[in-house]
Amino acid sequence: MKKSKLSITLVTSFIAAMAMSACSSVSAKKDSIVTFKPYGSKESISLLTNDVYNQYKNTNAGVSKFYEKILEVLIRYEFKDKKFEDGEQNYSEIENWATNEVQSQKDKAKANAKSNGTSYDEEWKSILKSNNVEDAKQLKEKFIYDKEKSVYKEWYADNIDEDLKKEFLGIDATGKPTEKDVKGAFPYHIRHILVKVDEASNADEKFYRGTVTESQATKLYDVASMLAEGKYTFSQIASNKTISEDSSNVNGGDVGIMTNNATSGSLQMVNEFQLGLYAYDNIYDTANAAGPAASNIKAGLGITDEVVSKLPANVGVVPYEAFVKLNEYAKVTADKYGNELANGSTTLYPRNIIWNKYLNRHNVFLIKNAKLGEEKFGDADANAEFNNPITDSVYDANLEGFNADGFLTAGKGNDNLVIGVRSEFGIHFMVIEQSMYDYATLATYYDTKVPGQDGYNKDADSYVNFVKGDTEEAKKRASDLKSKITSFDSTYDYRLYSYLTDKYQANISYAGAAEGLDKTIANYIDFLKDGNRTKQEEGLEKVWKTYYRMLEKQEYDRNRMFDTMDAQGNSQDNLTCLVSEKAADEFFKLYKDPDTYSAYYADFKEGGAFYYYAK
Repeated sequence: MKKSKLSITLVTSFIAAMAMSACSSVSAKKDSIVTFKPYGSKESISLLTNDVYNQYKNTNAGVSKFYEKILEVLIRYEFKDKKFEDGEQNYSEIENWATNEVQSQKDKAKANAKSNGTSYDEEWKSILKSNNVEDAKQLKEKFIYDKEKSVYKEWYADNIDEDLKKEFLGIDATGKPTEKDVKGAFPYHIRHILVKVDEASNADEKFYRGTVTESQATKLYDVASMLAEGKYTFSQIASNKTISEDSSNVNGGDVGIMTNNATSGSLQMVNEFQLGLYAYDNIYDTANAAGPAASNIKAGLGITDEVVSKLPANVGVVPYEAFVKLNEYAKVTADKYGNELANGSTTLYPRNIIWNKYLNRHNVFLIKNAKLGEEKFGDADANAEFNNPITDSVYDANLEGFNADGFLTAGKGNDNLVIGVRSEFGIHFMVIEQSMYDYATLATYYDTKVPGQDGYNKDADSYVNFVKGDTEEAKKRASDLKSKITSFDSTYDYRLYSYLTDKYQANISYAGAAEGLDKTIANYIDFLKDGNRTKQEEGLEKVWKTYYRMLEKQEYDRNRMFDTMDAQGNSQDNLTCLVSEKAADEFFKLYKDPDTYSAYYADFKEGGAFYYYAK
């Protein structure tokens, strides 16, 4: 069958998008120095003229445009002239989709004109401008190419680039690094429950003067108690939108695949969430920390010796009774008769005292089936009680949600530990479904095959099969996984470029001043790869430093003590920034039985033992 030439629209949009010149012919001009001659065609397509090359040859921007547009022409040729049929969509299907998408944009312009009180023409021009095109025809071509490229990237990842997923994982089944051109993504599969709690309005006091509402205190207890009782799974609790306030609640708390991309100087999740999980899995889980692949995984996650030395020596442990007390104290804001204490200070509400001591901390923690420390209600040295937050006494031996070591797990059929952390958004209850330390099964867990595809295993423990028996969900998850794999390398397109230019090297000619341009582009690609490697290393260093410096500030603020004077001019020495739990105990007794404990009122009056915390 005779091959058709590439459309004029393609070539003109190619040249126009380079912001270099316009073109009205598909034929190579006399001064063309880079040309592409499709199979079966008598004419060559001009990719670059001498004038344009000379204007941009010494700029990275120019080299970038040359590279991107050569790639565009070759991908467009794969679909239109080669009738590419191997992807999920062929050209005809993509063209129909693009036609509908253009109409959708026109409908959007009409709707925007009506809602904004503007004209259709104004809104349509705005849409064209945002897509960097001049008319509907060019918009359609843009949509076609964007979709073609997306389809081709997935096909290439599935069928050509065998190293891609290995590079994505970061280590192989033996725990050895698979690094080739880019830093591995080191994926973790995570689920979580979020109970939202704002930070203190005064940033200087956020680590020790936070507050929780009655509802928040109750929610925190509800999550911990439902898991502790073992009647519900983590997924069931996370799906309750009245409890978990994160968008992941629609997926049973599943936030998908978390990667370590820090090239922008930040991570996918907030530092406490993501780095807290990394710290737990790589430092505080001693079995992992001593494992044969530990050094390789730590290196991939940016966990240097300095990071380890700066983080707390041990994981935090919160006694389960702290959650029980939060619930018990949730409504207590005055005495039995409604009288406010210490001028109604929220700092002295019992729930806030428990909150600040046990949960208003930004380092990662586990929840243990234990009682509060025996020194919880004060000591001769006011600071001493904060050194004894937990006892070895089991709170309730009948609770089924704790493992043999007494730590809270994710519930029925899931022995994964619940890992907690406080971030600016509230308390995250987190579960690692797939750790990097399960490296022997990483390749299987992150297999992209779906039901109906050769090689698919319906019984495999995998990300795709995470929701059992749901074919549509499996396909959706496979698509998500493919997206992660094909996008973790921000220079991924160079793989397509190298593949296609190798495939069509006999059809591309570099003449005159453009001789050696292919090598210049190859050097440019290497430059990008090296730059991204450096950005990743520097980005991880930055986020870890930000994290451990915040934890150092937290510990300094919480451990700081101060002196003051009472109303009579008497010195009050060695007061703690955290409020003693003795205040919570006395406040609660006055709430329950003020007549019996009336002597405690003195501690909440001006000059009293707790008045200095009132605000």
